[in-house]
Amino acid sequence: MIEIKNIHKKFGKNEVLKGIDLDVKKGEVISIIGPSGTGKSTFLRCINCLEDADNGSIKMDEKEVELRHIKLADKLWLRRNTAMVFQGFYLFNNKTVLRNITIGLTVVKKMSQKEADEKALEILKQIGLLDKKDEYPSSLSGGQQQRVAIGRALALDPKVLLFDEPTSALDPELVNEVLMLIKDLAKQHKTMIIVTHEISFARNVSDKVCFMDGGKIVEMGNAKDVIDNPQNERPKKFLNVLKNRDELI
Repeated sequence: MIEIKNIHKKFGKNEVLKGIDLDVKKGEVISIIGPSGTGKSTFLRCINCLEDADNGSIKMDEKEVELRHIKLADKLWLRRNTAMVFQGFYLFNNKTVLRNITIGLTVVKKMSQKEADEKALEILKQIGLLDKKDEYPSSLSGGQQQRVAIGRALALDPKVLLFDEPTSALDPELVNEVLMLIKDLAKQHKTMIIVTHEISFARNVSDKVCFMDGGKIVEMGNAKDVIDNPQNERPKKFLNVLKNRDELI
């Protein structure tokens, strides 16, 4: 469904992405794990064109976009077909929960307000926040705000959902409600690429896991195989550190 080839990205002299290739089938969930600072979030941002890649291409269905010197029309097309959920929630604090979801529908999808309201109410029911539709983000918990952000992304019916550490800004007791929502989306066969440090979650919800280090995918395969029995020494070391830390705690 989506073929990502040879993604490169530099910031000055720092080469953050060194040729990333990734194929994602429709309905597939792929989690990207690895140490901080290895380019995982930058990779997602290049897919969504929040960062301009220096080289590479993205093919979605039958359309292929070259990312070097990308045209504005192609950039907008990629943004319409992918939706990013960030670490921070980036909700409009001066708008109700309902309006936070409908604004994308009226502006991007050009829906009438009535159509947008109907769609948003369906989404709020799906994410379990229908009773919060008239409240403002400041009255919600962090977990609820992130669920609204996920709902806003869902409402646009993207071909691919991109999650950039969706639980990292949450207090520990609020993490589970967001992970359960993402797990439910996986059961609905939503196509998702998830950058996460929640290793157990990645193991249980993903079809594939990619381990990134130094701007490259070092190992990729079946989620349980990569996490339980990695073949490369770098993911072995990384995962053993996490396991030992959990045992100490």
